[in-house]
Amino acid sequence: MSPDSLGQNWVLSILPELILTFAGMLLILLEAAAPKLRGIFAPIAIIALVITANSEFSVPAGTYFAGSWQPSELTVFFDLTFLLATLLATLFARDYLQREGVEAGEFYALLLWGTVGMMLMAKGLDLIIVVLGLEILSVCIFVLCGFHRRLAIANESSLKYFLMGAFATGFILYGTALMYGGAGSTKIADIARFISSPAANTPIATIAFIMLMAGFGFKLALAPFHGWAPDVYQGAPTPVAAWLSVAPKAATLIALIRILVEIAPVAAQREWMNILAVLAVLSMVLGNLVATAQRDLKRLLAYSGIAQVGYMTIALYAIRHEDAIAAISIYALTYVLMNVGAFGIISLLAKNQNDPQTLNDIAGLGFRRPVLGLALSIFMFSLAGIPPTAGFLSKFYIFKVAIEAGEVGIALFGILTSIVSVYYYLRVVYFLYMKEADETTARIGGGVFSYSALAISTIGILVIGLFPTPLFETASAAARVLLSR
Repeated sequence: MSPDSLGQNWVLSILPELILTFAGMLLILLEAAAPKLRGIFAPIAIIALVITANSEFSVPAGTYFAGSWQPSELTVFFDLTFLLATLLATLFARDYLQREGVEAGEFYALLLWGTVGMMLMAKGLDLIIVVLGLEILSVCIFVLCGFHRRLAIANESSLKYFLMGAFATGFILYGTALMYGGAGSTKIADIARFISSPAANTPIATIAFIMLMAGFGFKLALAPFHGWAPDVYQGAPTPVAAWLSVAPKAATLIALIRILVEIAPVAAQREWMNILAVLAVLSMVLGNLVATAQRDLKRLLAYSGIAQVGYMTIALYAIRHEDAIAAISIYALTYVLMNVGAFGIISLLAKNQNDPQTLNDIAGLGFRRPVLGLALSIFMFSLAGIPPTAGFLSKFYIFKVAIEAGEVGIALFGILTSIVSVYYYLRVVYFLYMKEADETTARIGGGVFSYSALAISTIGILVIGLFPTPLFETASAAARVLLSR
């Protein structure tokens, strides 16, 4: 008996998405009917996220909706990663929005609905579902980037993401249309069968694959499709930049995993996978080299993010190795903890948000606010891949997978560029403890919500770094289930 025929299982298969959708609607209604209750909007969003995380374990694995929807152990892992990113962004946003006087129910609703879009991307077995999720996510990001409407830089950020996002979606839609023209279907399995057939020995299939990779490359901010990221991150409200820098990338990665697992054997024969190798190398080199010249903290993390996605793309390139999917999953989770945490501390800087947040703004922070200085140091150490943090183990796992798959050259590129990154990450630590504050140094605030997010991030990084085995075993088991289907 197929899962589609199992009574109400189809309802349970979309239970997390339903909870977040209705929670977002509730927040919008409360904003309209009872705006004086804005103080409880963030707690409502947090409760909805916790309930959704708990509901993930009630979702029955299987295939639903005529074979276009597939919850699995791997999608549960990624859904929890999305929910963690949104939870941390919500906690940091509460203090930021109150300080700036722009708190509203729409903000939290858009975060929740954007998470629904990511879940659609993770579970879709049809490119139409993936594109639908991508567009739900993109619309939410357009609005969130410009949510601080009084800031010219935020409006600019929103417009830039809108234009570049529409451009990227066009590539994905054209690639999907070409695949449909050959396969007669937009389901990933049918496209894989078409690519494996002699009928696919035409330039159309290659062009379609290139266009899909270009579109997803924009969403991941891989070089040379990265141009939007530094400006958008700099202009967006900092909690939004934190969320944007990690969660949509994780959703795009799981969508690419589904596609590449199906077509990897044929893609390797036609040298399509070399495109991923080129994108990974360009991202690691450009991201790390340009980051060394940055003094603006948000732009530094933007270029750092380009390099970090380059490392994850190494595992995509080696997707045929049995541990590659687990390596990507673990890296995505640890990247959420360390990058959202770093952006979160930047969000606490109390200054004109039209002005850049520079290294001078954190000068002496390690002595002025020891807890914040220690937390930011841990985030920088983890991003640099210094033991015993989670970032070290994540990078080690990526490079290990590449070497075992026989891709020694690209692994060496990753190791060398990672060494370069130590310079600019430790420069942040240098300003924390070796530079004295002056009249240009920004004041820094923060309340219970922000400190709770910092505690979750720092403890998570250290626990994963010191006790990685349970997480590795969970991710590996989830990956094996996907590969066995």
